[in-house]
Amino acid sequence: MTISSFFPGRIRLRDNVLKDETISQAFRQAVEWHESIKNIDHNVRTGSVLIEYEPSLLPMEKLSALTSELLALKKLCDRYNGTERQPILDKISQLRSRLA
Repeated sequence: MTISSFFPGRIRLRDNVLKDETISQAFRQAVEWHESIKNIDHNVRTGSVLIEYEPSLLPMEKLSALTSELLALKKLCDRYNGTERQPILDKISQLRSRLA
């Protein structure tokens, strides 16, 4: 999963794995509950997710702390073959707990 654009208040992620409805739904559920989230726009055709959030409620220090989780998620996504969803779903679940 790649951060294709970022500035405070908006993050766009892209990956073919986000074309998988089960994975993209799990990812959405992992982040949408956070108080800072204003909107999540998912484009299944392009495998893109745009997350709009309130920067004052999700400071850069908190986002930076997620870097290792996102890198581990990217490695799993890079190896995704269309059938082994569970490792990715497990990592997304861990990401949710780190956002808390």
